[in-house]
Amino acid sequence: MIARVLLFAALGPLSALAQLQVYAFDGTNETAVGWLFNVGAASPGDSLTTRFRVRNIGTGPATLTTLALAGSGFSFSNVPSLPYILAPYTGSAVSEVEFDVAFSPTDVASYSAFLQVNTIQIILDGNGAQAAVLTLAGSNIPLAAGAIIDFGPLASGTTKLLTFNLSNPGSVAVSVGTLSVTGTGFKGPIGRSAPISIAPGQTVSFQVEFLPTSGQAFQGTLAVDQRTFVLTGQGLSPPLPGASIVFGSSVGQSVQQNNVSIPLAAASQVSGTGTLTMTFQSSVQGVSDDPAIQFLSGPLRQATVTISPGDTTAMFDGGQSDLAFQTGATAGTITFTLTLNGNSTPAAQASLTIGPAPVSFASATSIRLLGGVIVNGEPAGVPVGGEVDISIVASDNTYSASQLAFTFFDQSGATMQPGVIRVDATSDFQAYFNSTTTGGAFALLAKFTVTGDVTQIISTDIAITNSVGVTTTQHILIGN
Repeated sequence: MIARVLLFAALGPLSALAQLQVYAFDGTNETAVGWLFNVGAASPGDSLTTRFRVRNIGTGPATLTTLALAGSGFSFSNVPSLPYILAPYTGSAVSEVEFDVAFSPTDVASYSAFLQVNTIQIILDGNGAQAAVLTLAGSNIPLAAGAIIDFGPLASGTTKLLTFNLSNPGSVAVSVGTLSVTGTGFKGPIGRSAPISIAPGQTVSFQVEFLPTSGQAFQGTLAVDQRTFVLTGQGLSPPLPGASIVFGSSVGQSVQQNNVSIPLAAASQVSGTGTLTMTFQSSVQGVSDDPAIQFLSGPLRQATVTISPGDTTAMFDGGQSDLAFQTGATAGTITFTLTLNGNSTPAAQASLTIGPAPVSFASATSIRLLGGVIVNGEPAGVPVGGEVDISIVASDNTYSASQLAFTFFDQSGATMQPGVIRVDATSDFQAYFNSTTTGGAFALLAKFTVTGDVTQIISTDIAITNSVGVTTTQHILIGN
């Protein structure tokens, strides 16, 4: 009894134990690995990957310091940086690390390798076996295990089939014991089921169907015996219906208010957003733009468009089904471009051409000044017969106004002397148009000094000439 007491005292308290265990993990289940582990069979040119886990199942911390692999046909991937510290197992918290071993035979033969995990020695073996070669129909390139087979984008609710060939280039028959397709959005195999025996030189075919149910990415697995292949595809939401751009009036005229709307070819099944952009190309030499060409609300030349399920017309900000714009006062072409859902390719485009036109009058007024001339809004007191002032607000979308003509009439409608008064204002108009930023719009004030009885002047005609023609107002009454 005394000897036993002394023995325990010499050893002291028992230390916490660290112990490593290696597992094989297939993505769902794990299996404890002993001194021998078979990775399976792969055909020459294929690669079969096994994922291993190293877990600390002891009550003390452990450090993974050694990972070694020796043997033809086997290789590491996704190896952690060493040393790697594994915390002790506590019953709920698990400390583990993973790495992959790829088996890639080059011939039909048996293969083996030594895997060392710290002091744990594991013999790995695998078989290079003659197997059916998998190819996509129309291609002679074999698909290696793990290859990604992409079905591409496909509208949800529609389907796409890919045809695969299993061929036997060897001199003896091969069999396929497992042929399966898993994963949401994929269906198969169609037209063939395992087990399949393939004679030398023979080829058999089957199909896999991709049927997305929503606008998202899908992934599945095609298994041919121990080889697996990744199936991918992108589901697309139903597209937005076709759109067009319609003007309230298809007649292009300057100094007008028009409106634009975007009807859809059918009721939309999905939501969407977009942008309607207005651009202008002037046809007047030396003029690049007209700032007066713009939307009447929101940003001047860009409008946000929204489409909701059930809409038959795209909506603008504020829930409007159409948007007003003004055509400015410059000849040229206004172009509207619609883009949807961030796509740089226009969904629709329409243009409104504003042709060259004669001068357009917005207003023309005339006043009679008695006994003097108004200066700064007050009578100057200069004792002359009087004055007639004519105010014109107009636009010339060609920027080419030149000649002015004024004719005055008495109470009876007769032309008063000296008849038509002509003024060459070409240089004045050009100087104005070269300096303005308001397009072809202009305001004009013409002053006429009267030496006789100004009260006899009752009305006036005004004519303005530009490169397109002559515009004349008829009998503008002269006010007091």
